[in-house]
Amino acid sequence: MMRAKNRCVLACAFIPLAVVVSFASLSAGQPDRRLVEAIKAANFETAAHLIGQGVDVNVPQPDGATALHWAAHWDAVEMAELLIGAGADVNVANDYGVTPLALACDNGADTMVRALLNAGADSNAARSTGETPVMTCARTGNADAVRLLLAHGADPNASESWQGQTALMWAAGEGHIEIVRVLLGRGADIHARSNGGFTTLLIAARENLPELVTVLLATGARVNDAAPDGTTPLLVATVRGHAGLAALLLEHGADPNANRPGYSALHWVAGSWHTELTGPNGIVTDSENAGEWRSLNNVRTGKLSLLGALLAHGANPNVRLEKNPPQFGFASGRFRVSLLGATPFLLAAMDGNVAAMRALFDAGANTAMDTHEHTTPLMVASGLGQVPAESRVTEGASLAAARFALDYGGDVNRTNDVGRTALHGAAHIRSDAMVQLLVNHGARLDTEDERGITPLMIAEGGGHILLPGLGGGSTADLLRALGSRETVPTSFIDSFSQGAIR
Repeated sequence: MMRAKNRCVLACAFIPLAVVVSFASLSAGQPDRRLVEAIKAANFETAAHLIGQGVDVNVPQPDGATALHWAAHWDAVEMAELLIGAGADVNVANDYGVTPLALACDNGADTMVRALLNAGADSNAARSTGETPVMTCARTGNADAVRLLLAHGADPNASESWQGQTALMWAAGEGHIEIVRVLLGRGADIHARSNGGFTTLLIAARENLPELVTVLLATGARVNDAAPDGTTPLLVATVRGHAGLAALLLEHGADPNANRPGYSALHWVAGSWHTELTGPNGIVTDSENAGEWRSLNNVRTGKLSLLGALLAHGANPNVRLEKNPPQFGFASGRFRVSLLGATPFLLAAMDGNVAAMRALFDAGANTAMDTHEHTTPLMVASGLGQVPAESRVTEGASLAAARFALDYGGDVNRTNDVGRTALHGAAHIRSDAMVQLLVNHGARLDTEDERGITPLMIAEGGGHILLPGLGGGSTADLLRALGSRETVPTSFIDSFSQGAIR
């Protein structure tokens, strides 16, 4: 409980000259705000003398805040009791609808809450946002204060007006397990939904607190109740990277194949979702929220164990991705490919995660299944779709994934709908070792994509047809040494002859 360092002194042996000066007469017609200003400044000796002199304790500041508001703010209980004894209005609200009780709950101060309630404070007096004292205390975390409010008639199911969330949702969102128990024991509705359609369990799944989720499930929360877009608690826990919590939800009956948002938990846990913010040089790498942003990139801790748990509970290893999962930041890059239709195996290949690829293969994954644009696991393992500045996948991991895909039927010369092959991907990430691996397996060197771009042109200039010969370094040199021809794409010549390029 927060306590003010300067406690109210009810009896003063003497009054300093500075205090006497403060009692100077006011200008005619001006409200006497000396008391509220004194308590605002935590000058409790002056305030006690002013109260003794009969100064009106309810005179507010211009914004409506009274002396009792400031006493609650400072958690000065003795001063508050002195003000109440002198007739202070315990239910007065400032211009924002904030009462002294609301401020006591901001502090999580149960002693002040008790004093105000005993003096008749309205336990349901809401701010202009609809936030009630029990919601505030549920957020700030004092279970005793919540008990006091409920004992004085506070409504456990009141909701604020912005998001339509209740005290139970706020307590769960802050991880206050004891308060969750208190509210549930006093009739809080575990099935209530916010304005956005979120239940308390969906909100709790954001936090890595298995005990909290266990309490909610034991009290009747439905493990597969989804948000309007189909997001389930299992998907929330998985996207947040809470592998142990996701496994707990599976044990309580969570549907491992829930994919109404267009992706399943198995898609998320099998792959990674790189952007300019989550890559090795991400702009939030050193920020205080870096851990949270990275959790929206992939499951890091317990990845394989969660993947195994999903498969053990019946997750379909060949489910197709119908919509890209949420990503923090922007996916960029000329050679990024559409992943719609991707299977978990393809996503694991793109992530260079051979252990995940093997687990999926052992569970029946079809290694030949491609995306809706016919991009294959071998293509993405070889670098197609990667943006080196955004990806944490190492060359060694990509090589291992490409070898696995080749060993299990990957067609080294297959093209996708825009005409690109695995070798285009290897040239894009400028991996000499990948180029050599693919050529050793029979990759054709000069396959042109729909724009006439060859792997050598990609290595030289990132595939920019107007800027050939930028210098592709050792990868371009290797492709030439292996027999790649210096060419200008037919599409470029046609565009030039038609005057489209100047």
